[in-house]
Amino acid sequence: MGYAGSGRIWPRGFVDKLAQKYTVITYDNRGTGFSIVPQDPQEYTIKKMSDDLDEVVDQLGIRQLHLLGYSMGSCIALQYAHDHAAKVKTLFLLSGTAGGALYVKPSGEISAALAHPQGDTLWELYMSSFRLMYSPETLKRVEPQLREIFEASKDTPTTTAGLLGHSNAFGRFDGPAFLVGLKMPTTILAGQDDRLIPVQNSENLAKAIPGARLVLVPDCQHAPHVQCEDLVIREIEKVCR
Repeated sequence: MGYAGSGRIWPRGFVDKLAQKYTVITYDNRGTGFSIVPQDPQEYTIKKMSDDLDEVVDQLGIRQLHLLGYSMGSCIALQYAHDHAAKVKTLFLLSGTAGGALYVKPSGEISAALAHPQGDTLWELYMSSFRLMYSPETLKRVEPQLREIFEASKDTPTTTAGLLGHSNAFGRFDGPAFLVGLKMPTTILAGQDDRLIPVQNSENLAKAIPGARLVLVPDCQHAPHVQCEDLVIREIEKVCR
């Protein structure tokens, strides 16, 4: 999962449809859900979060897996694929970025709004972020899914310490140097109208990772797995065998 999100942020319908064909594992990154919440922002790095994932994989006795990373989770997935290449059968990067010199920032207005969500209730704070992710028309259409996400995650909201830690991890990630060494089949999928992680980030990833397949979805924004659920699942099924 991405910035500030626990495993409960994955839409239930998306997970359930994948689970008809695959064993699906979601987990809480450090700073979210029921995972550890270090108070020092320096204890949050993409490398440490990749190590956390490997602990999950080892505890479950998994030798190989298909790895999906969304948004900031794409950075964790890239780091993991670099650190543990033999364990990653396929890599799927959704609305992602390599960080470093290949990172294309959102507008200053979007960045400021994301860093300072507005609202008097937890739902209003969630909606403050969702409005940055979707156009008004799309937001209205996907609100039932967003309500489900909210209900699933509201009892374990990410704390200020977690938010600061994730910001530190994302801001310091610099992945371009090892992209050329990634040899597993890689798919990169993004919405062409993504305002949070502009589509140029995915285009940069596709150019840097040998043999990567790039799927750009028109009229789609920052969470294709919510907005275009069936399309994303079809693309996953094409490569995860």
